[in-house]
Amino acid sequence: MISLERTVDKSHTYNITDSDVIPIDRVNIIKDLGILIDEKLTFRDHIHDTINKAYMMLGLIKRNFKYLTVSTFVLLYKNMVRSHLEEREEC
Repeated sequence: MISLERTVDKSHTYNITDSDVIPIDRVNIIKDLGILIDEKLTFRDHIHDTINKAYMMLGLIKRNFKYLTVSTFVLLYKNMVRSHLEEREEC
């Protein structure tokens, strides 16, 4: 559970009651509709996650394609790396 309020009372616990009372864990970051949001409504973690995914794709290109022409690299970059960065921009 994450609380998005101006003043957050973190001492209050929320519970689920079925046959037993189960406390809901409080988290600092939550992913909703593919976007990481923290309790201060900053997107720092979301930006880092997006950049890391783009770097992972770039590393995949570097490892698996040893000999590339410039046009082939541009094609791979646009389809595999830039698509991760632009996808997040539209949300």
